[in-house]
Amino acid sequence: MCAMLLFRRFLVLVLGIVALGGAIACESSGHGVVYVSQTGEGSEIYVVDPDSGDAAAIAGGPTSHLLYKDGSGPKWSPDGQKIAFVSEDLGNLNIYVADRANFDERDVAAIEAITSSDGNEDSPTWSPDGDSVAYTTDVDGHSDVYVSAPVASTNGPGGSPVRITTAETEEFLGDWSPDGQWLVFSRRGDEATQGLWLRNPAGVNLFQLTSDNDLSPVWSPDGDAIAFVRNIEGNRDIYLLHPQDGDDWRGPVRAERIAASPEADHSPDWAPDGDTLVYVSERDGNAEIYLLETDKDGPPLRLTTNEAQDTQPVWSPDGNRIAFVSDVHGEGEVFIMDADGSNQKRLTHNDVRDHSPDW
Repeated sequence: MCAMLLFRRFLVLVLGIVALGGAIACESSGHGVVYVSQTGEGSEIYVVDPDSGDAAAIAGGPTSHLLYKDGSGPKWSPDGQKIAFVSEDLGNLNIYVADRANFDERDVAAIEAITSSDGNEDSPTWSPDGDSVAYTTDVDGHSDVYVSAPVASTNGPGGSPVRITTAETEEFLGDWSPDGQWLVFSRRGDEATQGLWLRNPAGVNLFQLTSDNDLSPVWSPDGDAIAFVRNIEGNRDIYLLHPQDGDDWRGPVRAERIAASPEADHSPDWAPDGDTLVYVSERDGNAEIYLLETDKDGPPLRLTTNEAQDTQPVWSPDGNRIAFVSDVHGEGEVFIMDADGSNQKRLTHNDVRDHSPDW
């Protein structure tokens, strides 16, 4: 079985690289946009150069049925040299890391599983220093948050993962604080249980931040705020959370609603400047992408305008462009645009669904 798995990965690496004529052509624009191309039979992960449109497959194939829900798409490491993703190649869902440094050598060791439990893992999220990956697992019958052992470049992690949550409730991973000192996650349950929570990645110092039906927390790059989604009676709005005492998240916090409409507002993502959010709003009858400057008064700026669903916006590392998914041509394609919504460009062209971009 292991021999077959290694052979399949080798073929994916070779075919993907040959399709480009030798290498992933992303050097001119950072590390490129990673995304999922999904058919009825399986999924593959590609990296596409946002300038040339050249793409290379790095993982997947007809027998790799990858799980992708909110937060579970492939994620670049902070240095742009590795990609964490989810696959059930070994029978259940595990977190894998693909090492970009070895793609050109077609090294089968370039892809390694970093989890191996009997449960299903998802939502891989890199630590700010790129040493570890936080994720969720249902190994105990419900979703819990864990942090992997340090991830080596090609040899997988050494040591055991750290369990972050232990409650008998469903818990969903949010984000790392920029300094790596905290993980924010959401819980389901009653008022005493639900909301946003903090814990140190070593598994100590647990704090409840909010007690509403809150989800999808993302930390601002400067660490001063957490953007999140609050669901009140079925309607989702976007809020900001601030510590009341300077930058001490262990004390009282203050929540303010910054994006609201009669329809759902969700999927916030911070620009590198720490003051600007891109998000999805359904206020116009379908999902469109909006931009909001959190340090200024005024209405949000609508970036996409069509009759299709535009979702999953993510910023480029330099904050100049946004990648997103649009159904304007059918199943779903990956697009990019400038930060003001101009120069929209289609990156993928096929008859399958492409989704879950990360830049």
